[in-house]
Amino acid sequence: MAKLKTIIRNNLSPIDHDRPLRQIMKQRVPTTAEWFQKESVFDEWKDDLQTAMLWCLGTIGMGKTVLMSNVVDQLRLHAARKSNEIVCYYFCRVDNEATLSARSILGSLARQILDTQIEQSEYATLLSLQENTRDLSTTDVIQFLLSHLEADEGKKYYVVLDGLDECDGSQVQAVAHAMVELCSRCIGFKILCAGRPGLEKRFKSTAPQYIIMVNEQKVKSDMDHYLTQTLEKCLDDEVLILGDSTIFNKIYSTLRDKSDGMFLWASLCIEELCAQNCDQDIPEALDHLPRSLAELYDRKLHRVREGRAAGQAMKLLQYCGTVKRPLSVTEYQEALSLSLEQKAFDHGKVPNDMNRVVNGCCGLTFVDEEEDTIHYVHRSVKEHLFTTNGPHKAQFEIASVDRNFGFLCMIYLDFTDFKRQLAKVHDGSSIPIKPLQLGTGSLPTRSFRRAANQMSQRLLSGHRQLQHFRTREVERTAQDILGKGTSSQLELELQKQGFQFLNYAEAYWLNHLTDFTPDINSTMWRLFCRCIEGDDVTACRPWESEKQTHTKGNDNPEAIQWLLAHEHYALLLYYARHQPHVVSEDAKDFILRSADIDNRYRYTEMLVRLDNTMDLLNNGLSYAAKDGCVHSLAVLLQAGAKIDAPVNGRTALQVAAGGGHHEVVQTLLAANADVNASPANYYDRTALQAAAEGGHLEVVQTLLAAKADVNASPTRDGWTALQAAAVGGHLEVVQTLLAAKADVNASPTRDGWTALQAAAVGGHLEVVQTLLADKADVNASPAQDGCIALQAAARGGHLEVEQTLLAANADVNASPANSNGQTALQAAAAGGHLEVVQTLLAAKADMEDKAYGRTALEMAEYEEYPDDIVQELLAAKANDRQHL
Repeated sequence: MAKLKTIIRNNLSPIDHDRPLRQIMKQRVPTTAEWFQKESVFDEWKDDLQTAMLWCLGTIGMGKTVLMSNVVDQLRLHAARKSNEIVCYYFCRVDNEATLSARSILGSLARQILDTQIEQSEYATLLSLQENTRDLSTTDVIQFLLSHLEADEGKKYYVVLDGLDECDGSQVQAVAHAMVELCSRCIGFKILCAGRPGLEKRFKSTAPQYIIMVNEQKVKSDMDHYLTQTLEKCLDDEVLILGDSTIFNKIYSTLRDKSDGMFLWASLCIEELCAQNCDQDIPEALDHLPRSLAELYDRKLHRVREGRAAGQAMKLLQYCGTVKRPLSVTEYQEALSLSLEQKAFDHGKVPNDMNRVVNGCCGLTFVDEEEDTIHYVHRSVKEHLFTTNGPHKAQFEIASVDRNFGFLCMIYLDFTDFKRQLAKVHDGSSIPIKPLQLGTGSLPTRSFRRAANQMSQRLLSGHRQLQHFRTREVERTAQDILGKGTSSQLELELQKQGFQFLNYAEAYWLNHLTDFTPDINSTMWRLFCRCIEGDDVTACRPWESEKQTHTKGNDNPEAIQWLLAHEHYALLLYYARHQPHVVSEDAKDFILRSADIDNRYRYTEMLVRLDNTMDLLNNGLSYAAKDGCVHSLAVLLQAGAKIDAPVNGRTALQVAAGGGHHEVVQTLLAANADVNASPANYYDRTALQAAAEGGHLEVVQTLLAAKADVNASPTRDGWTALQAAAVGGHLEVVQTLLAAKADVNASPTRDGWTALQAAAVGGHLEVVQTLLADKADVNASPAQDGCIALQAAARGGHLEVEQTLLAANADVNASPANSNGQTALQAAAAGGHLEVVQTLLAAKADMEDKAYGRTALEMAEYEEYPDDIVQELLAAKANDRQHL
């Protein structure tokens, strides 16, 4: 059962949500970050009886993340004493790509909320949960969560989210949509989001919204504590060395006065001051402290370039911004030793002291001691390095750095000695240990350094014994000096650890080469092909190891599914050039239909160079028109796609017009698309009818200018363009069509309405008024199962429309269209629309008219309509009798 529970939890989310919290908690200075929970707004949010959202908003570096970590800590302590409270949280990690997707965020929250349920479930329930959590999409995971929430009105769910604004816009939107849905469908959610001002505008929730702004005044006390304790620790650790202790007060007061509440700025400035050589330099540095983070980052980059470890430190800063997950210190050791021209692993290039490299980054990176991983000191470091202009820009071009790291991964996997050693490990044989490599080699873990140093000293003590021997004899004698036990220990350690960079290089090499093409580097392209083919390079092909969950029921090759889900242009290029049989007609159709809209034209350009059927090109044209992909559309037209060929009954122009894709419509018209092509199916529309139905004014105007027939007959289940615009309440489109001589009284189709009836059904008052002003027949006969405009408005309870129609002499007692219909009075009574009933009665509606053999009053009594309707009808009937 334990295994089942683990599978279910990992199905929801494999992300370790607790790790970033632990890292952040270590940054907090004692007694700080407590003011937030003392704010009255915080209590109002907590005590609100309904679902509510609280925003913690502030600019970069003001300690929002640390604030949120303390809130989580306190909420968990409180919830531990309550059986009806659950606390879940998520801290986005800019250096861990997997954590930045909406699916990861929402899955993690669902996992935390449902954790107790999973733990307490019986075996049969666990089997069901395992099946139901398999392959959940972003939307699915929220629906799953909602369906499993406990039906307990007293239950509270605290959700704390930090760093959402670091995610891609589409991912933020997906999370926002999910949070809004949770708020609308469940009482008891207390959502707390921290981010920069403006993030709150993405969440269109009707739930109560509370806001706490993080500003200099609110963090003043925290800043005082932070500066005092941080500076004192620097003194204790001898990182800051002062000859004159009175300088301490000047440092403290200057940083306090200039920080503007920015803890990040203060922290980075302290590192700058610690780097000064003497007391005299410190006041000078204090007088010239950078005023902004950008200036501070640029100053540190200048110091990095001037430092002893400049080359490796700059590489570390580059790699930190492109890795797909945080790398350990030892992984970085090997990565920093790699170069494009290498054929074998060179132990001599491995940095002996990673602390020197990290320190060489001048405070822009740090080592998480618990995880032994290296990170930027703040996510804004990556933002500055890779998105701002400056002297550093050429070295921090994200696409180039990312691609280069992918090259290094492939080169590493292709090392001859690496493959030989790996083969031995895979065969179960031991890894040969050569003691002489200890002096220059890269040992597997930092914790092993002490043992290595001891061994080196023992070897040096026996140097006279070794100096006249050949290499193999030296190794054998060295083995005797060290002792077999020590060698076995090293051997076991190497067997356990293996090659440090292997795990990452195997798993992520492909993720760094998304947009790689042969013209960038033909040598690397050949290696790329070998890695894909896997004949002589040990490289992970994720479509072989990962179950493809992106498109359930999809029979296309898994490689095609994977490359589309990950927007991997280079992989498609490989298959198109080297294994075209994989890119079958069905696969090409799938790509043209499903590829990301922003990148589809690149895939299209590649695919049209292959042998294609006309059906495929026509399908692609329809897909491009549907999704507004104007560049793909142009490529397909140039490749010979038939512009007016119907796909699923609709031409490309009809599809584009219905979607409101103005630029696509213009492109198709310029290529001589038939503006008046007839719909192929009884439920389809002409291009103008489709655009009018969607309310796409610009498209309607463009089609009319191209001589679209404004009064084209509708299909059996369709509408004229004017009727289509009226039913949607699209006033400007209605006005445009009337100006183009649209027939305001065109007859309805079998199940349709006239334009006026359509507007009345939807309660679109301004459209009704516009149509009446253009001589619409207020009493036009309805379709077989329809109703006149007054009856339609009465049924919907549209009082103002009802009044407008009566003022235009609508027949208040018009008979229903058939025996199943209703008069206006009966329709209003049936809908419980009291004011409409009163208006109709005042207009002399006949209470004795019958539908289904009953008058309005009889229907009201029989159907148990609201008492106020029944009383109104009884009063009207009594009044009628008095006047007889």
